[in-house]
Amino acid sequence: MNPKSAQRFHEIDLLRGLACLAVLGFHYLSRSPRVGWMPEALVPALDAVLRFGYLGVHLFFVISGFVILMSAQGATPRNFAASRVARLYPALWVAASITALTAWLLGDARFMSTWPQYLVNLSMVPQWFGVPYIDAAYWSLAVELHFYIYIWLLLRFKLLGHIEALMLGWLAISLANLLRPAWPLQFWLDAKWAPLFVAGGIFFLVRTQGGFNLRRLLTLLASLALALAYAWQDAVADLHWATLWRETDAWVVAGLITAVYAVFTLIALERWRLPPMRWVAVAGALTYPVYILHQYFGAMVYQRLLTLSHSMPLSLLLTTLLVGAMGWQIHVRVEKTLGPRLRRWIEGQPLAAPQPRARSKA
Repeated sequence: MNPKSAQRFHEIDLLRGLACLAVLGFHYLSRSPRVGWMPEALVPALDAVLRFGYLGVHLFFVISGFVILMSAQGATPRNFAASRVARLYPALWVAASITALTAWLLGDARFMSTWPQYLVNLSMVPQWFGVPYIDAAYWSLAVELHFYIYIWLLLRFKLLGHIEALMLGWLAISLANLLRPAWPLQFWLDAKWAPLFVAGGIFFLVRTQGGFNLRRLLTLLASLALALAYAWQDAVADLHWATLWRETDAWVVAGLITAVYAVFTLIALERWRLPPMRWVAVAGALTYPVYILHQYFGAMVYQRLLTLSHSMPLSLLLTTLLVGAMGWQIHVRVEKTLGPRLRRWIEGQPLAAPQPRARSKA
C-alpha cells in the first residue's frame, strides 16, 4: 500500500461533519416542516439557505469516492468486504431498529413499518426487492453500497490497476443516461451519481499517485460537467416545492457543486491540510450514526416534544441534542465494539485475541 494512502485526512473528517450538518439542517428546517413532519419549524430566513442542504449528500459521494479508493489500496476482496460490512451494517441495524421501535411505541402512522419492511431494510438494499425504505435517508446508503460492490468486483478480478480507464467508462454510461434516461443504468449502475464518485477517486489519485496529468484533468472536467448537469436537473425539478423558489436557485446549486470540486482540488494538491483536532475527529465519527438516525426518528421526537412544550426552538434543540447523543452512543457502543468483531469474523480471524495467562508466583 502506498504510505500516503494510509494516512488520515482530517480535512475529510471536517467535510463529513459539514455534509451531515447540511443534510440535518435541510431536513429539520426546510423539507420536514414543508411536508408536515416538523410543524412550526419553518424559519424563512434559514429555509432560504438550508433548502440547499440536500447537496450534503453530493459531498458525501465525493468523499466516498476518495476514501473508498484509498481503502481499496493493497486490500484483498475479503479484507475490503469485511471493512465495508463492519463499517456500515452494525450501526444501520441499530438505527433502523430504533426508528421502527419508536414509530411502533408512539403509534406514529406517518413512519410505521411492517415487520417484513423492517427486516428487508436491514439488508441496506430494500430497493432490490421493491420494499420502501424504513427512513427515506437510506436511499443514499443503497447508492453507496452499489459503489462498494463495484470496487469489490475490481479487486476480485484484479482490475483496480485499470481504475482510471474504468472511471472514464462509467462517465460514458452516466452521459448516456443523461441524454436518454434508462432505468437499468440509473438503478444498477448509479449512472446519476457516477460523476461524484469518479471525482473523489480522481482527487485521491492526484493526492497519492503522481498529481495531475492530462487524462486526470479531462476526467475531472467531464465529471464536473455531468455532476452540474444532473444537479441542475434536480434543482429545477425538486426545488419547485419551496415557496421561495427563484430561477437563480439552479445557479446557486451549480456554484455549490463547483465549490466542492474546488475544495477537493486544494486537498488533492496538499494546499489545505488540517492537523489532528479532537473536535474534528468527533465530527467525523458522529456523521454516519447521526445521518442514519436523524430524519424519521428526529421528526417523531420533535413532534412529541412540541406537544409537551409548545416551544419550537426548545423542541428542535432537544431533538438535535438527543440525536447527537444517541449517535455518539451508537458510535461508541456499536461501531467500536461490534464493528471490529464482525470484521474479524468475516476475515476469518479469531474474534478476540487470546489473553496471556498470568504466571504463578509460587
